[in-house]
Amino acid sequence: MGIGGSRTPAVHRGARILDAISSGAATTPAALIGLLGLPKSSMADLLSTLEEVGFVARGADGDLHMGRRWSDISDPNALAHNLFRACTTPDLEGHTISLVQLFGNQVVFVDVHLGRLPLPLTPRPGQRAPAASCAGAAAILSAMTPEEAAETVSAAAAHLGLTADDVQRCLQLRHRHRRKVYESQSPQMGRQLACSVPGTGFALTLHVPDRWPEPSTLKAARALNAATNAY
Repeated sequence: MGIGGSRTPAVHRGARILDAISSGAATTPAALIGLLGLPKSSMADLLSTLEEVGFVARGADGDLHMGRRWSDISDPNALAHNLFRACTTPDLEGHTISLVQLFGNQVVFVDVHLGRLPLPLTPRPGQRAPAASCAGAAAILSAMTPEEAAETVSAAAAHLGLTADDVQRCLQLRHRHRRKVYESQSPQMGRQLACSVPGTGFALTLHVPDRWPEPSTLKAARALNAATNAY
């Protein structure tokens, strides 16, 4: 049974809240109430519980995002910890780096190592974004065979309500010839560089600040690729 089932109402409602927050459909209690049609008191109780167990957290501006517990569940083998440790090199110092996974035609930020350099948009663990706006999607799909890529994207098609055309558009992000580093630029996510993590179905993504010097970006790309093979 998917999250559309109602056999256990509290779990069902909690799943709908997490789905809305992670997808960016609603990031405030008021928006969640409007989107999901739940009473204010019920929403307050559910959010309080989700925050208490670490599934949801609030930013300094009061907006809701996925909590640290998300990373513990989505990355039980501490892959992110090992990769982020491998990224502690001079050329990656101060940069925001994320570990991402494909979910249908979306990318999920499994974990994020926050840097001090300013970004147009800073990703959060558990956040989802369109695959077309994330370099990590191309890196993940290009590391797979065409059959593996199709199976991976199609696996979440029913949950996300994807059409056959949606699946095909996502598969078009796959490159026939593998690269060490993949790049994307989008209004939603800014400039990104990504490398697939061999044998995992994940990608490590470097979030590049605006107007960052190109020589420094190239050095950072090489260091990112080295980290995915050295962790």
